[in-house]
Amino acid sequence: MTIQPTVDEMRVTLYRYCLSLTRSTWDADDLVQETCLRALPVMNGALEHPNPTAYLLRIAKNISVDQARRMKRSRRVLEQQEAVLDRLFGESHELEYALRLLIYHLSPLQRTVFLLKEVFGYKGHDVAAKLTMSEGAVKAALHRARAAIAKLKEHSDLAQISNLAERKVEDSQLYAYVHAVRAGDAQALVLLANVEEQLMDPVQAIGQLHASQGNRSSVSMMYAA
Repeated sequence: MTIQPTVDEMRVTLYRYCLSLTRSTWDADDLVQETCLRALPVMNGALEHPNPTAYLLRIAKNISVDQARRMKRSRRVLEQQEAVLDRLFGESHELEYALRLLIYHLSPLQRTVFLLKEVFGYKGHDVAAKLTMSEGAVKAALHRARAAIAKLKEHSDLAQISNLAERKVEDSQLYAYVHAVRAGDAQALVLLANVEEQLMDPVQAIGQLHASQGNRSSVSMMYAA
């Protein structure tokens, strides 16, 4: 009769394996937790398995591979998004600089339409659906946003404009937009616009994002103070 390892023994082996995969104690802890959640029926004996430790390690490996693929895709999308903003404001400027100018010079609607269409790559009808508006209204907002950006680029003293924007844009608002863009979170952009246009209460917006994401949202970052 094969003696099955205890839960504590399996967790020790699992942690060592996760640490070898992630090379980080923080990431290893997270990987252990997610693996144990997925393998809970085997770990608590509700589901029999001939080699529960090997089962755990296989799940951990699969999760690690999936996470690496998601991170690679996220980096590629972020690079594409930042390339769009770089073309608008120059390669020497950071994402925060570009978003600060967009926040200061565009209305919440124009800004959101522009980011969803030009940076996130959504089609016009998809943007219209997300913002519950007509495609014609989306086109009009995008046209005004592009015109404002073109006029801004023609200004001879962009540094002065940037300094003014820096004084006028709240850091919490800027960081909320930076977080949303870096995370590729279209819903956060929409809710940020709704809050700024006073179409939605911040508490309601935070609740919606927490319900769909289960984590700390861009909106909650913006209105945490």
